[in-house]
Parts: sequence; structure tokens; C-alpha cells
Amino acid sequence: MPFVKVHRRGAVTVLELARPETGNALAAELVADLSSALAAAHEGGARALVMTGSGRHFCTGADLRELSAGAGAPAEERDAGRLAALYAALLRCPLLTVAAVQGAAYGGGAGLAAACDLVVASPEAHFQFSEVRLGFVPALVATFLPRRLSPATLAGLVLDPHPLDAQAALTLGLVDRVTDDPRGAAEAWAREVCHKASPSAIAESKRLLLAFTLPQLDQQLAEAAHANARQRAHPECQRGVAEFLDRKTFPDWLEGD
Repeated sequence: MPFVKVHRRGAVTVLELARPETGNALAAELVADLSSALAAAHEGGARALVMTGSGRHFCTGADLRELSAGAGAPAEERDAGRLAALYAALLRCPLLTVAAVQGAAYGGGAGLAAACDLVVASPEAHFQFSEVRLGFVPALVATFLPRRLSPATLAGLVLDPHPLDAQAALTLGLVDRVTDDPRGAAEAWAREVCHKASPSAIAESKRLLLAFTLPQLDQQLAEAAHANARQRAHPECQRGVAEFLDRKTFPDWLEGD
């Protein structure tokens, strides 16, 4: 069964993350399916993409059970590289991309939304970059979040993790619109843009904006992927993930000092 469902709505294709039992966490299989669906939509004549999640949440970030498995450095490098490639493909997609966020968008899931051109959220949506609480690092998303956040704001969210509701995310620039029906609003907004903007002009404008704002994207993603894989193997990350899976709470990093 695919981990991403594809719904074609004329000019708009909806990519629906379909692992609701895990909060649509970014397991290796979901990353692979989403990468394939993104490429197929680009080649299939769509003018815009809407990305959303099945169930209560948009995407809760990394699959912690996969992180805890500790498959070894080569496998961890490959996993980080595949997620980096997905973010790069989404950022470079010539189609208009709109995220429709409900529930949680945590860590890499918040990054997935931020890699889209536009973000629509429900009033109940909440965002958080909680990696450091697990002993992990938000390496990959840090490469492109400066498109939406100032360095100081990003540092505050990463180093002192705390949840943001939809209105706070709107104020900071992580979200563009808040509405009770984010998927419907995202599809309508995508269609509206497709009516008034030519596809080649959208593609070229996106290419230029990305080149101007992230001129070293590939180099930075490669460096971030190495940092991601390196931190996965760190004892503190292994401890943090294990404690969270066991107790459903983050470690106290002063405990025992």
C-alpha cells in the first residue's frame, strides 16, 4: 500500500501523506513514495501541487523508531541524503506548491511545509522544531528555513524549542493563511494562481528566487545531511530518542549533574 495518495483535480494534484497511524512521520518508505509522487506529478501535466496529510496531523517529523534502530553510518548517510534530495526536489519543483497543514507539523514535517511556496494552516495546527530536545539537530530544514524566517527568529525556535499555534506561525511568516478548511483553501488558492499566472513564468520566477535566496543549496544540504547522520549516531541522540519512545517525554539534560 502506498504511503502517499495522489488525487488529481484538473490543474491541481493533491499529494496526501498516508501514514496516519504514525502521524505521517518521515519514514524511509514515505520519503521514497513522496519523492516518486512529486516527480510523477511534475511530469504528468499538473500546474500546481497541494501537499497534505491523512488523519489528525500533517507530519510529525522524523520516524523515531527508525532513528532508534541505529542502522549504522552508511545507512544513516543514505537516509539523510534521500530526505535532503526530497527537500531539494520540492524547493526546485517548477509547479506552484501549497502546503495544507492540520494538526502537528514538527521538525522535518514543519520543514516540508516551509519548502512549499505557500502554506495554509487550520486554526488548530501547531508547529515546533524540537530536535535538540531529543539530542538531534534540525540540520536539513535549517538550510532553507531562512527563506521564511530571520536568522534570529530561526535560532530562537531551534535552540529554545516551543510550540507555535497557527496564529503565531502566521505572525512569524511560517504560515500564509489560516482557515478552517486548509485543504479546500489550498486547492482553491492554487487554482486561483494558475488562472492568473502563466506556468513558464511561475517556473522561472521560482528558479530565480531560489537562486537568489539559496545560491549554495546543494552544498549546504550535503553538509546538513552529514551533520544529520553524524548526530544520529551520537550517544545523546540515542538516549533522547530511546527515552521519548519509552516515556513519551523529552529527557532532562541537567539530570544527574
